[in-house]
Amino acid sequence: MTKPDPAETARRSFAQVTGELEDATLIAAEGQAAPSIAVARDTCDDLSVRLKACLDRLQRLRRRLG
Repeated sequence: MTKPDPAETARRSFAQVTGELEDATLIAAEGQAAPSIAVARDTCDDLSVRLKACLDRLQRLRRRLG
């Protein structure tokens, strides 16, 4: 069995990061319309989780790229 092409793996990772950042953009836009501090806090928490997942994926990719 052959190993996956590293460039293709990187492209897939970048595509996933792009999707995660698009989702984060939508969450941030929702936060702009937050009607209360409680909703803003929850939105901020959701955004933090999404951005951390994105950062984790980028760090794994960077380690693989050397």
